[in-house]
Parts: sequence; structure tokens; C-alpha cells
Amino acid sequence: MREWGRILRIEEGKGIVQLDSRGTCKSCGMNTYCHSMGTGKRELTLELEGKEYVPGDSVEIETQARSLVTAAFLVFILPLILSIAAYFIMHGLTGRSDIGLAGFFGCFVLSELFVAWIDRSFGRSKFFQPRIVRKIE
Repeated sequence: MREWGRILRIEEGKGIVQLDSRGTCKSCGMNTYCHSMGTGKRELTLELEGKEYVPGDSVEIETQARSLVTAAFLVFILPLILSIAAYFIMHGLTGRSDIGLAGFFGCFVLSELFVAWIDRSFGRSKFFQPRIVRKIE
């Protein structure tokens, strides 16, 4: 996925980049709400990777598709698969749906805690981080 933004400032070798609003923002029904809440202007802190940038430079930013798919799988699909499996295992062992549901929700909570641990451990790795691809002239 590629996005465009402008470097606002440079701090400690990292650029604070404000992402441009997407083209669909103008026609979106949530546009007014989004901008009034301050979420319409997203900012990222990105490595400059030794390249020379100055505040005001327009840049192209890339997030690898495989990292987006991996993150979506870890956050949404994995907890659901594990929870459904827990339901069937608990229901199969006991023959009771209420214990199966308890297993489902218990596993779902544990899965979300596992996802939070993964985020703390690996979320800042370069695999998941967007990067500046090039300066736009």
C-alpha cells in the first residue's frame, strides 16, 4: 500500500510525516467528524534511513502488503479460529454447550492477550513498519 505525506519536522534522525488525506475523504460522510476529532490528519514517525530530507518535503510511503495481511490475520482471524476450536473441543469433551461457550470466550480473551503480547514484542519490527520510499518532487 502506498500513501503520500509531508515531513513536518525531523527529530533524532526520524521524520514526523503527516499523511495526506485520501481522495475519498472529500466525499465521505464522516469527513466532518473525522477532522473535528483530529483523526483526519494522521502522523507517523518514520526512519529516514540516512537520506537527506527537510521539513516540507513530500514523500511517498509504502507499507508492504504481506505485513498488512499478517497483522490482519493475527488480530482478527487467529483469535476467531482458536476460539471456535476451543468451543468444539470443550463441547466435544463435556457434551454441554454452555461449557463450550465458556471455552470460546475464555480462549478469545486469551487470544487477544496473546495478540497484545505479539504487538509489544514484534509490533515495532521493520516487518510491520511503513517506510519512506522516495521524495516526491
